[in-house]
Amino acid sequence: MASFLIRHATLDDLNAIVQLDQGSNPHPWNASLIEEALMSRANWVIEATLEADDTIAQKDETVLLGWLTASLLFEQSELELIVVDRAQRRQGFAKQLLSAWTEEMASKGVVEYLLEVRESNLGAIQLYRSLGFEEVGRRKNYYVTDQGKEAACLFTLSV
Repeated sequence: MASFLIRHATLDDLNAIVQLDQGSNPHPWNASLIEEALMSRANWVIEATLEADDTIAQKDETVLLGWLTASLLFEQSELELIVVDRAQRRQGFAKQLLSAWTEEMASKGVVEYLLEVRESNLGAIQLYRSLGFEEVGRRKNYYVTDQGKEAACLFTLSV
């Protein structure tokens, strides 16, 4: 049985976040970008503690399942990156991270949330819309892909 915890990320999480991002993000950030984000932005992780089982493990094991980093500027917060372990998707972890982000930023006076997402990331777009985000624009040919370029969809949520 696993237990789950959402908490603020720290520099101690750097290596685990780098591994998570490299294994689950088709366009991973490099370690220096992640380190800079941990030092200058708001960050959350969701971790699972897997309980020891006498036949499998000697002790409990904790693994990171997701990471979210966001900037804060006055009354706006922008989602910079959210990543969930590829094997753990569609279990509500991204939604929990997004809720942690918006709830804490609201307590700091944020009234508008911003994000952009690749137009091909239909699962993420569906999730953002289900949380009340509205598409407000597109940046054509913004992301490079193996097939050429694709647009970035710009979303906002005002509260």
